[in-house]
Amino acid sequence: GAVEIALAHLEGTGNILRGRFTPGRTDEEFCDRRILARIHRETIGRLRREIEPVPPATFMRFLIAWQRAAPPWKVRDEGGLLDVIEQLQGFEAAAGAWESEILPSRVMDYLPGMLDELCISGDVAWGRFSRSPIDEDMPVTKGTLTRTGRISLALRESVPWLLSESQTGENGLLGAQGEVLTYLAESGASFMQDIVISTGRLPSDVEDALWRLAAAGLVTSDGFTAVRGMINGTAKKQPRRAPTYGRGLRRRVPSSRWSLLQGRIGTEDVVEARAWQLLRRYGVVFPELLVRESNAPRWRDLVRVYRRAEARGEIRGGRFVANFVGEQYAIPEAVERLRTMRRTDKDDRLVVLSACDPLNLAGITSPGSRVPALLDNKVVYRNGVPVASVEGGSVQWRDELDDMSRGNLLSLLAPPRDGAVGTRRMTV
Repeated sequence: GAVEIALAHLEGTGNILRGRFTPGRTDEEFCDRRILARIHRETIGRLRREIEPVPPATFMRFLIAWQRAAPPWKVRDEGGLLDVIEQLQGFEAAAGAWESEILPSRVMDYLPGMLDELCISGDVAWGRFSRSPIDEDMPVTKGTLTRTGRISLALRESVPWLLSESQTGENGLLGAQGEVLTYLAESGASFMQDIVISTGRLPSDVEDALWRLAAAGLVTSDGFTAVRGMINGTAKKQPRRAPTYGRGLRRRVPSSRWSLLQGRIGTEDVVEARAWQLLRRYGVVFPELLVRESNAPRWRDLVRVYRRAEARGEIRGGRFVANFVGEQYAIPEAVERLRTMRRTDKDDRLVVLSACDPLNLAGITSPGSRVPALLDNKVVYRNGVPVASVEGGSVQWRDELDDMSRGNLLSLLAPPRDGAVGTRRMTV
């Protein structure tokens, strides 16, 4: 009894800790705080020394499999599409690249209706989460959303911590933009026709205001139909006569409801949520890998989150990828898959990805120049090494290939035979 009283007193002063510290023991134990901290440091050090870094090419092979960007790992159906969106949420790419390149490269037999179903059901939202600044002297947004404008897809419940802070001056927008924003703030989600009637503006003015607000990260719609119409040009059809008298001509637009893009939680929660999102996207995180992540927190803020998670045993720290200095962190599943990928034989498969894809890491994880993240640009990987790229309609060779491999690559990069609009002529 006297010993228990003394232990309770020492525990109250913070000098010792109570728990189970020895593997296999079920009875209660006590340990000096400083000794336990030393044991913990030695454990983390031992775990880090067990890690053998893999070459960047192996890491790239791992990333292609991790993000399911090649046929053996592609997903199916709406459930698989939802998993892909959850992994990529927060990454901003050209609006025209999502349904033409990024999603089809990960989802087998992708159809636009699959994304529409997820949006209309409330599972998925789209928007510009890294909001662009607004001029205080003349509070208007400076551009409209186009097929090259950056947007992201996300689970709707993730929008609050993916969305950046509000920009100064958005409550004082002028003209049609201000009127549309005020109406949506007061009335909630509305069809464009309702906005036109309530504001008294021309349909063309309201449409332009909505796309400018969307480009600034202030509004979104409850479906992807509007974005698809903007990309394909169907939202710019010739006007037709309205059925009601006195309304003259009005423009046909996709039938999606527009609403404010909003939601915010505490700063610490935002940094931690985004830190974990980056781990889910790449499996392994280090500073060089985040060059194209416009929404990523500062590395010093991420390190604080990752060090705490490593201390709790939730993630691993160490050097997982060779040729990169500094701290690296990975989730346990990624560590095991990296080890498996190291032992997996190379298959010489050619993987063609859009330059807007998050896996466009040419010049980042590999030597050479970077491939600009523009529509129609592509990067081709073989065994994790970028062997070629398409930039401005021209093929740039980045590695030595035999004639047969070059022929196969050019056939993969050949434009569609149906003469799709917007396809450039490719030169070698």
